[in-house]
Amino acid sequence: MRRRSAPPGIVEDMPTPFTHLHVAEQILLAVAGNGRSPLAEILAAEWPAFYLGSVAPDVQAVSGMPRTQTHFYKIPPDPDNQAYPRMLAAYPELADVTAMPLAQAVFVAGYSAHLLLDLVWFRQILLPYFAEAPALGDRNHRSLLHHALLTYLDKEAYLALPETAVSTLAAAQPTHWLPFVTDADLLSWRDLLVTQLQPGADLQTVAIYAARLRMPSADFAALLDNPDWVGTDLFGAAPIAEVHARFDTAVTASVQLIETYLEPLLAKYPSYDG
Repeated sequence: MRRRSAPPGIVEDMPTPFTHLHVAEQILLAVAGNGRSPLAEILAAEWPAFYLGSVAPDVQAVSGMPRTQTHFYKIPPDPDNQAYPRMLAAYPELADVTAMPLAQAVFVAGYSAHLLLDLVWFRQILLPYFAEAPALGDRNHRSLLHHALLTYLDKEAYLALPETAVSTLAAAQPTHWLPFVTDADLLSWRDLLVTQLQPGADLQTVAIYAARLRMPSADFAALLDNPDWVGTDLFGAAPIAEVHARFDTAVTASVQLIETYLEPLLAKYPSYDG
């Protein structure tokens, strides 16, 4: 099968850290609400580790590592590449959850869910709504819409995060959880995000994406603050209800992934029905 590609310039960015944290919260809600109480208990017991895992793949922002070394695929990804199986194949010590501390296992589960969401974004949102849509104009306009949606979802996620988000992330203490990323880099990435989660902190997403779009931050912010532009141009290209539905799909798939990965631990619970 031939890989689907996208015009250069709009594929570098995936959902933001705040979006990944919001999805982590949705995963826990889904687990708690579908009767998988042992899984909910395991995640809750090491919730800071899952929180850090859900944002850890983007550590290259501070480590300088190539993205392929943290995400386990090239852009565009092969159709059969789900990323997290390749991570476990490359580092088999991460595959045996019975041989690692519970916090590490939960962290790797969160890491895997991040990889899954990024691929859902690429295949089910970026490609059909931006890269392959025939009537969106040139590459610059497609990139503007793509980054506008990422920024809209970033703010939506930030506003939905519980007040405990900052203390939860700050409590994560990696101890050799990844053989391919140092604890120092994970802690630097954690601390950078904790700073941005502090009450009253300035959100950086608009400025970061405006710079990548080579436009003034004020102009990019003005578009996002314009309900007519958002409703007509942005949601006309990517209907927000459909985008949310893709995220729901990712949450469901993540629960299945996490349950499969942690199954050797879940089997120890008498109430687990498999």
